[in-house]
Amino acid sequence: MLLEAILLVGATLSMITIVDSFSQPKASLLRIGIDPGRFVFRTWWARWKWCKYGHEAVRQTYEQSKKTNYVTQTLMGDTIVLDPEFLNELNMLPESKLSSTAVLVDTVMGQYNGIGAILLRDHLTSDVCRGPFTRHLAAFLPGMAEELQAAMVEKLGQSTLENGDPVVCVAYELLFSFIHRISSVVFVGKECCHNPIWTDAVTALPFDVEITKFLLLPFPAFLRRFIAPLIPQRRRIFRHRAAVRDLLFPPSEAAKEEPSVMRLFSESGRDTDPYSLTGRLLLLTAAALHTSSMAITHAIFDLCAMPEYVEPLRSEAQKALAQDNGEWKLSTTKRLRRLDSFLKESQRLNQSTFLGFDRKVISPIELSDGKTTLPRGATIAVPGGPMARDPEFYDDPQRFDGFRFYRPDEDTDIVGFQLGWPILKLRWPREGQMA
Repeated sequence: MLLEAILLVGATLSMITIVDSFSQPKASLLRIGIDPGRFVFRTWWARWKWCKYGHEAVRQTYEQSKKTNYVTQTLMGDTIVLDPEFLNELNMLPESKLSSTAVLVDTVMGQYNGIGAILLRDHLTSDVCRGPFTRHLAAFLPGMAEELQAAMVEKLGQSTLENGDPVVCVAYELLFSFIHRISSVVFVGKECCHNPIWTDAVTALPFDVEITKFLLLPFPAFLRRFIAPLIPQRRRIFRHRAAVRDLLFPPSEAAKEEPSVMRLFSESGRDTDPYSLTGRLLLLTAAALHTSSMAITHAIFDLCAMPEYVEPLRSEAQKALAQDNGEWKLSTTKRLRRLDSFLKESQRLNQSTFLGFDRKVISPIELSDGKTTLPRGATIAVPGGPMARDPEFYDDPQRFDGFRFYRPDEDTDIVGFQLGWPILKLRWPREGQMA
């Protein structure tokens, strides 16, 4: 009886997977790595091989022929990896044809955890970050500096314990706690940023999203909507979101007056639903926390490995502060050009992902070579990791040159966006945090 049940379930899952695989977009390109075929076990074998050997396969393919377009099985499914020469023409395509938002939703399975409903319903989140937030950034910096100073005194105020042993800190955890406090002040203001309801929700969100995703991965797409409500971490996402909504709304008079991204959302008038606004704030804060924490951790490690950069970077920060009478202002961070270069170089050699420019094809795209067509629904990327170490793009690319991007007379603008994320990543505030 048990054997019959096992065989029946196994056969059913295999047939479901086969049917589901026929709905996936296909491209007639060279395949690198394991072909997942039509059977569930080959799919998982291909995913495992990608996790273990995928980066090396991409690197070898790039070194042998960087002009090759090919398909490879990643953790989330087939991805088309394109020749970097197509980047310029792809960059010109609108979001309605080639979407960074849609691929982000797919990557985190946002249709099952509430993220998709936030990002796909409109462009308010990215519009507020690009517009009002950027314009009002100067108003946020004093509060950020004050919060960082308080956090550093609290965490680094003493160098030894009562028994005389030195205080030992885990770099990522320490920096994460700093950026957590700074980001929270920016997004929800001083009144709520230290409340455990908020801090617990923001800290748990990325982990709950990832666990939910990995528990859903074994199931075909059309079954996931039925499985998702059974996952405890998914339920916790919505429970935390409801608790934070009750904390933030309605805002007090003090919260209405102080600068915060929550206030900017409310002033836009484009979304008046407290539950929706709460989701936007949690998503933005969680994204800022982990991307910035990892980037600064790598930069600190690079600084420890190459202490010759400490003095010129410290001197630059001291001079920049002196010109603004010792107060952190937007003009202060704009003078940190050496630190800006150091951070860029650290990110070049410590990339968070080996593939870059992730996009989802919304409608078929024919590339300029006249022979490559990207099918609707396909995920595309470029080999960002190998490109970062390619002498075609960088002189002596294997060497860390902290001032590679330093331009003393350059009128540096505020910041950029991380490819593939419709969320602003502010480099200037991050420089202020490091300085």
